[in-house]
Amino acid sequence: QSAPNEAGIIDRLMTTGFAVPNKGRTIDTIVLHSSYNPNGDTYSVSEIVKIYESYGVGAHYLIDRTGKIYRLIEDKNIAYHAGVSKMPDGRKNVNDFSIGIEIMNKEDTKFTSAQYTAVNELVAYLKQKYGIKYIVGHNNIAPERKTDPWNFDWKQLP
Repeated sequence: QSAPNEAGIIDRLMTTGFAVPNKGRTIDTIVLHSSYNPNGDTYSVSEIVKIYESYGVGAHYLIDRTGKIYRLIEDKNIAYHAGVSKMPDGRKNVNDFSIGIEIMNKEDTKFTSAQYTAVNELVAYLKQKYGIKYIVGHNNIAPERKTDPWNFDWKQLP
């Protein structure tokens, strides 16, 4: 594992779960997700990444329970995190114009204060870099299929 970069992000890049776009992409949305490992060490980064790999999915970032931020897929690539999805403004294929952030949590647990701090730092960094206009939960863009991020307190975002 490498050291954190200027934004405190630890690179742990996946080799699957994304597409390389033919041309540059415009990023204006962040999608927040929750995930955990149901078999064994609930909050193991490597086990959660193995689950993503087994499904052929991935997110740009993963935030662990202590607030460490891992980059799994480079921002320039299209991560397979949203699935069949539609923004409130009607745009589909949300993966194409969004950054996916997974935050380790279960349906019946709360996020840690370190995770809220990390999410806010990462969101501020991404807003400054891309001029992000929308921050949505997975449940907002795929309500028939998804209920995450579970127990996320949206008031904690600035």
